[in-house]
Amino acid sequence: METLDLIIDFHKSNPRQGPGSQQSTIKALQFLPQLTPQTQLLDVGCGTGAQTMVLSEQTPAHITAVDSSKEFLSILKHKVLEHGITNRLTVKEMDMERLAFAPESLDVIWAEGAIYNIGFSRGIREWRPLLKKDGFLVVSEISWLTPERPQIVDKYWTEVYPEMGTIAEKTAQIEEAGYIPVAHFILPESDWTSHYYHYYETNEAAFLERHGDSEDAKALVEENRQEMKHFEKYSAYYNYVFYILQKRETK
Repeated sequence: METLDLIIDFHKSNPRQGPGSQQSTIKALQFLPQLTPQTQLLDVGCGTGAQTMVLSEQTPAHITAVDSSKEFLSILKHKVLEHGITNRLTVKEMDMERLAFAPESLDVIWAEGAIYNIGFSRGIREWRPLLKKDGFLVVSEISWLTPERPQIVDKYWTEVYPEMGTIAEKTAQIEEAGYIPVAHFILPESDWTSHYYHYYETNEAAFLERHGDSEDAKALVEENRQEMKHFEKYSAYYNYVFYILQKRETK
């Protein structure tokens, strides 16, 4: 089985595919103006829809949720049917590198724990034309919390995500890309431990059994364990940060 397929299989039964929580999603929403039934909100890299469902519960907006994984979307579609919200929540298979939406057709683009797949700088630049005048882009992005950090954690995350930067560096990229940085906040550690890593530990045995203790499956479990160990030891130096941006009109 391909590595990506293993990653999807490991994460599909988890409530979330990345650090976050209902509380953090709601907090990020509070920086936006009041949304209406006419609001067009795109949830990019929605996964199985943890944040999608919160957005549907907390706003009357019409939501389009997109992801490239059929397996993740199948789970989300079941949730949408179960909650009876097919009239205002559309689920589509789509690659975030090729978002098929008309220019200036979206009021809000939401990407929770997903923009790293395309890269922060590229994502905020390529998605900007899709936003209406004064539209909003809301993303959570892993960021350094300090300008200096131990070499071991710097090396680890630079190899995983070379574009990782400080909040100040991300803010500069936001402004350069044609946005107003409205607000940002750091996720609480529980968004990693209780809402994300907890399920790493509880799902390991079943995952390995499903894949016959294959070397590839064991390698993925070991990578997950290393990531958890790094966070346990070095969480003072990095975290996910929610960034709320508003499209700025360029002259």
